[in-house]
Amino acid sequence: MTEPERDQGVASGDADEGTAVIEFIFASIVLLIPVIYLMLTLSQMQAASYATTSAAISASRIAARDANPSEARAEAVAKMHFADFGLDGSPSSITYSCAGPCGHAGSLVTARVETRVSLPGLPLIFGPDHAPHITLRASHTDVVATGAG
Repeated sequence: MTEPERDQGVASGDADEGTAVIEFIFASIVLLIPVIYLMLTLSQMQAASYATTSAAISASRIAARDANPSEARAEAVAKMHFADFGLDGSPSSITYSCAGPCGHAGSLVTARVETRVSLPGLPLIFGPDHAPHITLRASHTDVVATGAG
C-alpha cells in the first residue's frame, strides 16, 4: 500500500468519527417521543376510567338513598370525581334506570355514566369540539334503602 492510499483510508475513517453519538441521540428522540405520548394517553385514559367508575358508584348511591335523586347533586359529585383525577373539562352524562318501582325499598337503581375524553394535545390542533376522543362508560347498581320509600 502506498503512502497516499494509507492517508485516504485514515481520512475517510476520520469522517465517521463522532456520528455514533448523533445517531444515538436521533434514534432516542424518534423512539422516546411516541413512548412518552403513549404513556400520557394511557395515564389519562386510566384516570378517566377511575373517575367514570367512581362517579357511577356515587350516583347510584345518591339515587338509592333519596326517593327523588337530584340530577344536579349527582352532576356535582361527578364533577368532583373528575376534578380529583385532573379531568375538569371532560363532558359526562348520568342516566338512571330502576328495576321495579323507583324509590321503593328493595328495588334496584342503576346509574350509568358516559364520559368523552380527548386524546392529549389533539384539542389544541383540532379544536375542543372536533378532537378525536374515547368514550368511557360505567354503570353501578345499588339497592334502595329501606327508609327511602
